[in-house]
Amino acid sequence: MTVLTIERLTVRFGGLTALDDVSFTVEPGTVHALIGPNGAGKSTCFNVISGVYRASSGRVLLGDADITGTPAHKLAGMGLGRSFQSATLSPGSSVLDNVMLGRHARTRGGFWAGGLRLPWTVREQRRHAARAAEICAFLGIDHLLHRPASTLPYGDAKRVDIARALATEPTVLLLDEPAAGLNAAETAGMGQAIRDVREELDIAVLLVEHDMGLVMGIADQVTVLDFGELVAHGPPEQVQSDPDVIRAYLGSASDLEETGPHGLGSYATRAETADARGSGEADGVAADTDNGVTR
Repeated sequence: MTVLTIERLTVRFGGLTALDDVSFTVEPGTVHALIGPNGAGKSTCFNVISGVYRASSGRVLLGDADITGTPAHKLAGMGLGRSFQSATLSPGSSVLDNVMLGRHARTRGGFWAGGLRLPWTVREQRRHAARAAEICAFLGIDHLLHRPASTLPYGDAKRVDIARALATEPTVLLLDEPAAGLNAAETAGMGQAIRDVREELDIAVLLVEHDMGLVMGIADQVTVLDFGELVAHGPPEQVQSDPDVIRAYLGSASDLEETGPHGLGSYATRAETADARGSGEADGVAADTDNGVTR
């Protein structure tokens, strides 16, 4: 059964259409990449799925459940976990305590009950702490359990953010630019961690990512957006040579001819460099300063 269905999703901010009738599905046990140039609508799509934005029309289904418009804080308990491009951790708390925040949806009495130190809540807290430590070990950060989050290198902080999302025990994990800001070795390690989530935990992954080498190396399916519309969908080897995809990134027929026989892979570095030189957009989110909206 499909674990996540995006059905005819449209999002408008005033007169701006950020997503236009977008549909795709995420299958169980797969890594699904959502890519596109800056302003393509990737982050808008992610934010609708995760309850940050409301759709103008269309639906989001998690399994059979319609989660369209469900507040973000409720989705964790329904099986949807999310990490963020910039790992937002509680700086004064330990790695373990940050990951434990992801267990909140799994506690019977919540953190208020845990503060009462009743025998049953103490036992429950210990079980959740043990599970949080297991998740950290899975991601290779168990040696950092008691270290303050504020002292972590950026690459480790990204893993803590993912560990916190995994602590919700999701059926679908949303990863927002997991390789952003990482060096080559850290990116390779992140790619392996995502494979492990798919293969060992059997969790479906939907990720937004600009690193085309990473995308083509780990994704089972790729969906491409441009100007809020879906322009291509399929396995990486099909998408990377799709003329519409290459044109979406490079923007002209002459540039398309220059990519040669290797398609997307041959111009990925140029596309990422162009992204970095852009107008300050982050993660495909562009600010519309005249209308006070983002897309």
